[in-house]
Amino acid sequence: MENIQNIGSEITTVKKKQGALKQIINLLLSFAPWIAFLILAGHSLLRLDIALVVASALVVVMAVTGLHRGAVLWASYIFFGTALLFVLALKNMWFITHLGILANGTLFATVFLGMMFGKPFTEDYARAEAPREIWETAGFVRACYTTTSVWALIFLFNLASSIVAFYNHEIPGWRFTAFNYIMLVSGVLYTSVYSQYKRRRREQARRVALNNFQQEF
Repeated sequence: MENIQNIGSEITTVKKKQGALKQIINLLLSFAPWIAFLILAGHSLLRLDIALVVASALVVVMAVTGLHRGAVLWASYIFFGTALLFVLALKNMWFITHLGILANGTLFATVFLGMMFGKPFTEDYARAEAPREIWETAGFVRACYTTTSVWALIFLFNLASSIVAFYNHEIPGWRFTAFNYIMLVSGVLYTSVYSQYKRRRREQARRVALNNFQQEF
């Protein structure tokens, strides 16, 4: 009997690790168009055009497959749709030179406005991993606002770094790009760790409630 319980415990642990890994992958995939754009966009108009086409194609594919949701999806629609017009079609130099500021500004604005209108963007991803019965609970909603607030702060930092990069040419550009990558990965890791912490808290509360119920009878 004890061996069976140990096996069950090990299976549960493996499932939790798989769930955490799946959440990290899903969050990274949600930023795939933006990451692809950062990697492919270079110092020529040709590379910028290629980066925009690839990123826009990824947005469409991920929207159709459901990997892209909420505020990040709308930010991608707004930014890459506008960029295709002003960069690819019109070759607007003001838009091109302010591309970094506009990209991070769009992400920050959509995430922040989403919170203001009661729709934190991490809620869509959290619902994919959480049981339906807790979706409307205060704890679940509060957790979504907490993680979304962290992401809003990350996008604000990236926006600030883009503004500094635009006006300060003494600092190498790769440092600002690296900073953006680090902030995105940090946000993904934080969201995953925080979600696992909240899941453990829910399981502990469930076990305590079950023990109290059993003691009463």
